Amino acid sequence: MTDHREGRIITFYSYKGGVGRTMALANVAWILASNGYRVLASDWDLETPGGLPRYYQPFLPQGALGFTTGLIDQFADFADAARRRGQPDDELYQRHAGVENAMSVDWAFPGSGWLNCLSAGRQDRDYHATLASFRWPDLDARFLNALRERWRREYDYVLIDSRSGMGSAVDICVRELPDVLVSCFTLNDQSIEGAAQTARHVARNAPARGIRILPVPMRVNEQQASAFIAGRTLARARFADLPHGLSAEAAHRYWEENRIPHHTGYEHEEILATFKDAPGDPQSLLSAYERLTSVITAGRVTRLPALDESLRKFHLGSYVRPLSPEATPIVLSSVPRDRIWADWVRWVLTQAGFQVVPSAFSTDGRGSATALTVMLVSSAYLRSSTARADWPSIDNGQDPVLLRIDDDAALTPPFTRYTPVELTTLDTERARAAVLHAVGRRVPDQGGGPGPSFPNDSPAVWQAPPRNPRFVGRDPQLNDVHDALGVSRWVAVRATGRGMGRRQLAVEYVHRFRADYDLVWWVPAVARHLAAASLAGLARRLDLPADDGIEPAARRALATLESGRPYDRWLLVYDDADPEELTGLLPSGTGRVLLTARGTEWEERAHPLALESFSPEESAELLQGRVPGLGGVEAGDLAIALGELPPLALDQVGAWLAETDSPVEEYLAELGLSDDGTQTGSRPTGSAEAPTRLAEAALRKRSPAAHRLLQLCCCFAPLPLSLSAIRTEATLAALRRYDTSLRDQSQLEGLIADLDHFCLAETDHAGHTLRVHRLVERAVLADLSPDERESAHRDLHGILSAAAARPGR
Repeated sequence: MTDHREGRIITFYSYKGGVGRTMALANVAWILASNGYRVLASDWDLETPGGLPRYYQPFLPQGALGFTTGLIDQFADFADAARRRGQPDDELYQRHAGVENAMSVDWAFPGSGWLNCLSAGRQDRDYHATLASFRWPDLDARFLNALRERWRREYDYVLIDSRSGMGSAVDICVRELPDVLVSCFTLNDQSIEGAAQTARHVARNAPARGIRILPVPMRVNEQQASAFIAGRTLARARFADLPHGLSAEAAHRYWEENRIPHHTGYEHEEILATFKDAPGDPQSLLSAYERLTSVITAGRVTRLPALDESLRKFHLGSYVRPLSPEATPIVLSSVPRDRIWADWVRWVLTQAGFQVVPSAFSTDGRGSATALTVMLVSSAYLRSSTARADWPSIDNGQDPVLLRIDDDAALTPPFTRYTPVELTTLDTERARAAVLHAVGRRVPDQGGGPGPSFPNDSPAVWQAPPRNPRFVGRDPQLNDVHDALGVSRWVAVRATGRGMGRRQLAVEYVHRFRADYDLVWWVPAVARHLAAASLAGLARRLDLPADDGIEPAARRALATLESGRPYDRWLLVYDDADPEELTGLLPSGTGRVLLTARGTEWEERAHPLALESFSPEESAELLQGRVPGLGGVEAGDLAIALGELPPLALDQVGAWLAETDSPVEEYLAELGLSDDGTQTGSRPTGSAEAPTRLAEAALRKRSPAAHRLLQLCCCFAPLPLSLSAIRTEATLAALRRYDTSLRDQSQLEGLIADLDHFCLAETDHAGHTLRVHRLVERAVLADLSPDERESAHRDLHGILSAAAARPGR
């Protein structure tokens, strides 16, 4: 994009160092190139070289500063050639005014845009000798004019990073070459006075073409309001009528809008705000640099074009100070829920040569002078005791590396002090590169052979219930399932009692370890027709013929899986599996089968795993997640008082407390227990059904119609009841006897939600069903008299008959 014939030269100058001049130039250059302009960023800070190229280091050849010549080499070559020739001619000036030694920034800028970086000089042992022997008067006016004109022909914008202070080199940068001078200063007296004095000198002695001077306050801390206002008032007075040509209103707006804020997150590395800052925040450095770019270009360029968010986050990981793997042990801090990420990150780091230890076994590394902590940040991690325990141990001055592996993980203090490396949207290679960049390692040319499954990979074919966001505990059992399926084709999970959560464990397993499989298919197996229908659905997903009946289609799906084509890493989950119902509906082949079972009927065929009751710690964690405001100590005391309840019953305890907003003491009294768990009354306790009965009573009190719907579901159990059958006029008519305010089918959704809120039924939105657990079924039906059962079955029959008679069924 070249919307003017000749390029513009902009010098960034500051009287003192440390004001953020180089960083501003680096970002403005990137913004200009991203808008399709040809840009050259040149480092004239010859006494302290290399600052500018560091902002582009991830996109420059490795070690480029050590072998690429720059400005001082170019100037010294010209001076030497001129001395040898005696009387330089135009050809000599033109030949030495070229910019062939500029390094190209490796980035796909839009349109015809590009960005080149011209270094101060080749950073070798001769650099300082070359600089010390160079005489600035050797750069005569004809050479500087040739340099200026060559730059203006070949680039749309040339940005000069001038050295600070005063001298011959500074005079060339601020007076001889530029069309625009950006005068950078902080709001202290010396910085203001020095920058203003230089600006007035340039204004008085500018060449005939004129130089536009833009005063820009830098590193501004507006939280110190009075100091900020006083400093800005002084600066505006010292710079007098600069910038020239503005009306009083425009000058006021210029000084109000143009300043670069101070942000502490940029103090440790040279990071481009174009990658660190998300777009759209008016208080960010990026927005400040966009406003500055708009002023410099007279409104031609006002913003950085939108960058793919995953690309921005990926390259942000490039800006981390390198570490030596031999000298830097890594402590990997994570929670069991994120094991698949921990396995993969550990493999990446180990392949790069690091010694990696889990935080639980890092007593030698944590707190040492060299240990680096890498935290796998997810919602579960932020809630965990692991995060709370590992954070205080980071006391060795080494900033932790945060790898965000969960889009929903909103950082809270103290984690907000650091910018996480985002992994959730990256593919395998980009995530691997991001992790290695984060710990200061370049990606090797070749990988280290096959490793663990990449966690972002999802099965090509997937059908499973949604993940339970409140799932807690069972980490050893989940690892046991994963390890067992690594060596056995079949694993059966059974419970030692009702409500132990074998289905929820299977749901959590397929989500936690989904990356290990190319195909995951959930088969409801409580009845043969449900299992066959599910497998027939799998046949359709595999584009197999399925028009000749459900069972033939189901067997066709199994035969395809057994062949290993197109997928050999497959997992079938048979939920509530009964061997007598599944004859002919079970696979062989190289895949894996996970069964949930009520008893020991699968133990001769499958590796058995039994679920016991929760530990008090797991019970407390579940209750705390269920009940808003329930403290850790109170949750622990409640768990002890309740004794060994299965997870479903604990869910119902938490639901009762949350839905009724009642104190813990009241609930224990309802159970007939004291605070310490001893019996106080005649109410039935010590049974997993007691919380179910209390939840049912609370539901009946809130909504008699919802309670009647629960009774109807229990009459149909253990089969799930179709939501399409429930959402009918027949259901509405049956329930209206219990709530005369029911007028519309949409009101049925609230009744379904009530069952779910009290953990008395579970809505499967993917399967479009409502199911009750056998524990709930048993408790509810036990309280019905024969006449009440007959009435419920009659209503249920009417609902099912009406649903079956609907058109399209």
